[in-house]
Amino acid sequence: MRDAIVLFVNGARREVRGDSAFLTLSDWLRDERRLTGTKVVCAEGDCGACTVLVGRPGGDRPWRFDPVNSCILTMAQLDGAHVLTIEAVAEREGLHEVQRAMCDSHGSQCGFCTPGFVMAMLGHFEHHPGERADRKSVANHLTGNLCRCTGYLPILDAAEDVRPEHTRSVVARHHSEAVAQTLDLATRESLQIRSEARGTILAPTTVAELVALRAARPEARIIAGNTDLGVLVNKQKLWPAGSARSALSLHLVRELDGVVVDGRSVTVGARATLGEVERALAGLVPDLSSLLRVFASPQIKNAGTLVGNVANGSPIGDTIPSLFALGAELELTSERGARWVSIERYYTGYKQTSLAADELVTRVRFTAPDPAASVFRAYKICQRRDLDISFVGAAFCLEHRDGVITAARVAYGGVGPTVLRLSEVERALVGVSLRDERAWESVAAQIEAAVSPRSDLRGSEQGRRLLSGNLFRKLGFELRGEVQQ
Repeated sequence: MRDAIVLFVNGARREVRGDSAFLTLSDWLRDERRLTGTKVVCAEGDCGACTVLVGRPGGDRPWRFDPVNSCILTMAQLDGAHVLTIEAVAEREGLHEVQRAMCDSHGSQCGFCTPGFVMAMLGHFEHHPGERADRKSVANHLTGNLCRCTGYLPILDAAEDVRPEHTRSVVARHHSEAVAQTLDLATRESLQIRSEARGTILAPTTVAELVALRAARPEARIIAGNTDLGVLVNKQKLWPAGSARSALSLHLVRELDGVVVDGRSVTVGARATLGEVERALAGLVPDLSSLLRVFASPQIKNAGTLVGNVANGSPIGDTIPSLFALGAELELTSERGARWVSIERYYTGYKQTSLAADELVTRVRFTAPDPAASVFRAYKICQRRDLDISFVGAAFCLEHRDGVITAARVAYGGVGPTVLRLSEVERALVGVSLRDERAWESVAAQIEAAVSPRSDLRGSEQGRRLLSGNLFRKLGFELRGEVQQ
């Protein structure tokens, strides 16, 4: 096994060993490389000040450079990646076009958030070369960046002022086929980082090696996107200072890459990011793809994984009600082999699962509904549209013939210790017309009685019950054409 992380930063090859491999990317950039243009404010992936572009092969993103939050990524995850920071943006002749537009539009005041905005905006233009910015799409791309003093209008003005004919690719300037080949050769061996003070991080290259390590180290944390674990570590709630960690990183297991679509069958590997899933499902399961647009910021979706969201097991996990309604199955893999279980059987209680100590979730699969014979809807209710945790989520999959429901799957999140599938409600829906308003109201009342929410800081028990019924009523309004979807 290798004992050094290999990555490129702004076109230059770097190796990282020992304690440094346990740092966050932002800390390593600032403290060890003195690349202090990358700022740290929240240290939990919310504000975007630490945004950098990261490219790596795999899935639908072979060397697709995406904005990510460097404050919650551990250095071990960057093994085999190419990182571009704000220091790489300016050209010899002067400012990059994005930087010029930010200056001319007065898009910066205190300046602390500005590098993150520039990197996120740059990511948008790298993915839309030669195109004028659409204000709405850029605003969506910048939802992961917060500004406390300037406000957002000058920043959006800057995006609209960027001239495609004057915009040169930063990726093309620093990345090359030679860089890609160097990283490919360097990461064919597994990685083993050991530190007496900080513990061990292991990164195998195959599923066979992964499950063997899992059996030997059942206590090890699995690192995929690290968007949850990174926050816990930064806030000293996991592996506090002075404690040793044990982690298995999936970043080299290419067998777990990507989203595979075969007809209407969808299989998502444990390394597939939420951004990949959103793009893959845009035309296949558009409502789930739309839900993912408000799941989190682009920076989080470019790192976090669908399997990680499922394995985390939160009853307010945004994707889980949809996977219940889609009849999803999970592949649980160990040295004993792989077994598929329904997602309902996977959860046994609040953040408790049927996963054995030597197993891990390697894939999720489901069948996309046929729009000619079924209706699928997914909803999320939270206090703001972007970057918020839901307090009620729901998903419905209704099969029908001649406008009459023949089978139903109904799932709710945030109204019980786990995501709930309402079997009695599903039975009551069979035989109901999609346009029968009186029957629809009766089922909505049944849903309000069936859920078992609790009051907390985000919402009351009474409010959650009413919302649960209202989401079903909303579905009815949409199907009857009484409101625009």
